[in-house]
Amino acid sequence: MRRGTLVMGLALLVLATGCRRANTTVGAGARTPQQAVVQFLDAARAQDMDQMSAVWGNAVSPTRDRVERQELERRLLIMMCHLKHDESRLAPAQMGEAGRVLVRADLKQGTKEASIPFTLVKNAQSDMWFVEDVDLRASRDFCSASNTTSRP
Repeated sequence: MRRGTLVMGLALLVLATGCRRANTTVGAGARTPQQAVVQFLDAARAQDMDQMSAVWGNAVSPTRDRVERQELERRLLIMMCHLKHDESRLAPAQMGEAGRVLVRADLKQGTKEASIPFTLVKNAQSDMWFVEDVDLRASRDFCSASNTTSRP
């Protein structure tokens, strides 16, 4: 009888866990602002959405804990496209407003170059750093199919 109760309890636990969104905060973030940018860029280069989502968030929680999976993947795909690169170099970090840190990443993709500003924020609960914002305007050409496409 005890074994049956234990099995039933485990089955209910598995079912309950599957019905609600898992807390993915564990293991999220980076120890430094620069490390968060490097992890984010490396993940974008490797097309690893899980790794990108591990360092994308705000002072409250990772974005993946607040956004539906389909929307999260759509946003990550757009960022991946704009951040695919062959080489990267980080400029020194600068202090921003309200404790935020600004880091510029200089990216190269073939003959194309772009300077991408990242805004990073420290999560109060985990004491880890997250990419809060990335300005992708400078890397629009990175996402194009070809440099030789003619435009009317």
